[in-house]
Order: sequence, then structure tokens, then C-alpha cells
Amino acid sequence: MTGLLRVLRRPATGALTAQGTQALAGLALQVAAARSLGAGGLATFALLYGVIVLATAVCSGLVGDSLTVLDRHEPRTRAGLLVGATWVCGAAGVGGALLGVLTGVVPPWAGPVLGLATAAFVAEDALRRLLMATGRFWSLPAVDGTSLLLALGTLGLLRLSGALDLTDFLLALLVGQAGAALVAWPLLPAHERPRGPWRRPALRVVAAFGVWRAAAQAIRPALLTVLRLLVVALAGAAAYGPLEAARVYTAPTLVLVAGLGSWLLPHFVSLQAAGPAAGLRYADRAAAALALAVAALGGAAVLVLPWLGPALTGGDYPVPVGAVVGWTAYALASAVLLPYSGLASVHRRQRRVLALRSLELLSLVAVLALVLLVPGGVGWAPAALALGPLLAAVAVRRLVLVPLLSVPAAAGTTAAPVPA
Repeated sequence: MTGLLRVLRRPATGALTAQGTQALAGLALQVAAARSLGAGGLATFALLYGVIVLATAVCSGLVGDSLTVLDRHEPRTRAGLLVGATWVCGAAGVGGALLGVLTGVVPPWAGPVLGLATAAFVAEDALRRLLMATGRFWSLPAVDGTSLLLALGTLGLLRLSGALDLTDFLLALLVGQAGAALVAWPLLPAHERPRGPWRRPALRVVAAFGVWRAAAQAIRPALLTVLRLLVVALAGAAAYGPLEAARVYTAPTLVLVAGLGSWLLPHFVSLQAAGPAAGLRYADRAAAALALAVAALGGAAVLVLPWLGPALTGGDYPVPVGAVVGWTAYALASAVLLPYSGLASVHRRQRRVLALRSLELLSLVAVLALVLLVPGGVGWAPAALALGPLLAAVAVRRLVLVPLLSVPAAAGTTAAPVPA
């Protein structure tokens, strides 16, 4: 029992659990969409949800990572973080509303709902990242549980009046994320809650680190959004729906990657005093362990696909085995890249990481070639996405991290305290 309690108290265990509860909340909503909206409706919902995740990734990189690496207790830096988060949240809300109104994917009156849902998603994620930065990983399941219960409860009430549509899911997302943000606030230590003074914000300090992290964080959701747009434009929403169902089906693999990633960044900060060599050794071990875990989960997912696939879609359309394998390969490549990009960012090499992650754009070229030139190639589009992260991981390790071994341990960097 003592050993179990010791494991449960570890930050890594809390980070994994917290990522799991967050993914469960999002996964439940997407499974409900897969069963209620059909293949075409699921594809449209995935596009909108992907845009929301993209906006959140920008805020997460600009503010979320900066909360961990920069000194958030310095007054001007703290003000810069608060102002930056507010700007991104407001811009995301306005952008979401315009997207809904101008594209016509939802009724005109539902455009503001999409905007509010986007803003609520970004705000909740910022509070969530602050809980992580303070080491309160075990508070996050309460936040995620609130989001899950409120979203599903909203869908249940709306279902009483008839079949669910896309707007119902956006409303459920808004209610869930807004409620989760209200729960996150009192769970923060009183001195960490986002409030003034906001005078003379050090926006340049935040931007010098955060802009590059935000751009890097946005690459993956941006690639997924472009993938969806390409397949929908070239093959139709109904053709992309099964691919999205396969992505939802393999979501636990990405949960593992994201969960450890949320813990690795502050851990790399704590390893700075030991020098770059210690950090690189740990990154190598983390990349190998993550890759093996993802491969094992993906193999298990393929084995049980004949039983779980129909349960996901309600039997209305199949979940392609090739797409399941492809998304697993993409998750594995992302897992290998994650420790190296995180370590490089802690050593203030985020600009070079961003430049090298541009290799991920090659994935889109491979996707385009598959869809246009290979009969039935749409089903293997997720596998083509794995090419970019894998190349980027090799490049970041060889061109950014290995040269650090000849440089003395980082000095003069200001980092927020990392909880034990």
C-alpha cells in the first residue's frame, strides 16, 4: 500500500491521469458525434473542433509553456502572461464567431455560440496549464470531470427535443468548458490566480519565448486541420468521416504522449543544473519508452477493432484498419519528437526547433500525393503524416541537442520553481 501511495504521489502519475481525464472529456463528445452525426457530420464537427484546438495550442504555447519556464512571480512577467492570455482568448472568440458566420457550416445565430465555445476552451486550458505549473496535477480530474458531465448532460437535455445536430454539440462544448473553468479557479493557490496588477506588462519577455513555442505548438493541430480540409475538398466529407473515427478510436495513444509531455517540460527545467548531457540522456530514454508504449497500444487497438469499431460508429460505417495503423504511426512519431523538442525549448533553442519542425510540412506533400495518385490512398493519409514528425525528431536531436553537449550548463536563465 505504501508503494502504491508513493507512485500515486509522483507528478508523472498525476500528469498522465490528468491528461487521461481531459482526453476522456473530449473523447466522449467526439464519440457522441460519431454516433449521432454520421460520417459527414463527424467530419464537419472535426473541422470545427480542430480549429478550436488550434487556437488553444497557440495560447498553450504562448502562455502555458511560459508559465512553466519563465518566472511567473515577477510582477511584469506575470502581467505580460495575463495580458497575452486575455488577448489570445478574445481573438480566438472573435475568430470562432466569424468562422461560423462566414463559412455557413452552422446557422448564422450559432456563429456566436462557436465563438464563445472557442473562447471558453482557450480560457479553461490556460487555467488548466496554471494548475500544471503549480504542480496540482491531481486537481485536474475534477476540472475535466465537470466538463464531461456538463457537456453530456447538455446533450442529454437537447436530445429530449429531437435528433442532435452540429449546433447542439457546440453548445455542449461551451457549457462544459465554461463550467470547467469555474471549477479550476478555486482549485488554484490564492496567490496564483490570474489577477492584477497588470501594469507595465513585459510582453516582449513573454513573446521572446512564447511566440516560438506557440508557433511550434500550432504545427500539429494545423497539420491535422489541413489534412481534414484536403481530404474533404478532394474526396468529400463522407470519405473523411471514417478517418476521423479512426483518429478518435486511437486517441488513447495520443493521450499517453500528451500526458507525459505535460510533465516532461517542467522536469527538463529541473534537470538544467545537471547540464545538457543529463537532459539528452533522459530525452533518449523518454522517446524510446513512449515509442514502445504507443506501439503496444496501437497493436492492441488493431486486434480489438472488429469489436470496438462498430461500437464507436453505431455500425453506420466502418473504421478502416489502415487508418488505425496510420494514426498509430503518427502518434509514435509524435512521441519520439516530443522529448527532444521540449528539452531544446528549455535550453532556449525554440527558434531552431520551429525551423526544423517545418519538415513536418513534407507530410502534407505525401498526403496530397496519396489522395491524388494512389487508388484508395485516402485511407493511408494518417500514415503519411508520420513522416514529418519523425524527420523533425532526428533533426532536432542531431542539429540542436547534440551540439549543446559542448556548451557549459545553461546559466542566467530564469525559470519558475518546479514542484517536487
